Amino acid sequence: MKNFALLINPQANGAYFKDTLLVASAEFQAVFGEQTLEHRVIGNLQFLVASLDESLLTQVLRLSFVLGVFEIDGDQFIPIDVASKYNLHEDFVFGSKYRGKTNEHLTQLLLNVGLSYLPKGTEQPTLLDPMCGRGTTMLWAMRYGLSAKGIEQDVKAIEDLRQGLKKWTKLHRQRHKMMEGFIGKANKKGLGKFLEFTVEEQNFRIINGDSREAATLIKSEKFDLIISDLPYGVQHFTTDKTRNPISVLAECIADWKKLLKKDGVIVLAFNSYIPKRTDLIECFENNGLIAQSFTAPHRMSESIVRDIIVFKHA
Repeated sequence: MKNFALLINPQANGAYFKDTLLVASAEFQAVFGEQTLEHRVIGNLQFLVASLDESLLTQVLRLSFVLGVFEIDGDQFIPIDVASKYNLHEDFVFGSKYRGKTNEHLTQLLLNVGLSYLPKGTEQPTLLDPMCGRGTTMLWAMRYGLSAKGIEQDVKAIEDLRQGLKKWTKLHRQRHKMMEGFIGKANKKGLGKFLEFTVEEQNFRIINGDSREAATLIKSEKFDLIISDLPYGVQHFTTDKTRNPISVLAECIADWKKLLKKDGVIVLAFNSYIPKRTDLIECFENNGLIAQSFTAPHRMSESIVRDIIVFKHA
């Protein structure tokens, strides 16, 4: 074991703001276990110092806040030449900008936390984002070498995602397959319409539909991970014209639970003002899912303090 300094990516402040250190520590400990982390500042650079085995450095670079790793030798910080070994180009996730797109660092955090709760040795985990927006979670899944599916009720999401993928494949001259169709009968409203994208043996499918009907849209498949950044209730109204998503989530849980494998994990980001964490836990535990201990609250704005919650089967 050696002491390493993890350089905090300044872009992480765009996701976690003044709470970056607290969120970074929570993510590190979820993935690598509890230990005391030291915060160091050199000039304008911020570091978290941790004791690690060198074999873990590739995994360390997949933490959402880490830009680089340095070995500590006395007063010297020696940069380590180690790669994170993602699939595809970095701008596959970071290059596309859409209205309402989830912050890329937050999405990676959700994925890392979800993977940390899976049983050791889980091979080729599969992922579902049942409220996937413009697909940031699915894009990250593909960079991790995972296949993914997403459901989104906004009919514009598929077109936005298609245009972004066309630009990316053209820019990188990337061989790929793109297929469109419908789950069930074709219709003018676009309900059940899907876009499937395959590149370098990874693929995702986004389906236009209602997350309360997830099991019908996905059919017989089950997933290791269900991950979503829930609408924050500021600009989005639910079907009963309130900003509190609890009533909608209560209608979704049965289908989400059907699609979750026995040892699977649900990871959700939410506005802790609406709904309250206690209300969210009660809603899911009433449906046979148990909240885990992970939490990482961080202020996004005056009206949003985002938090993260993890559920598993009872």
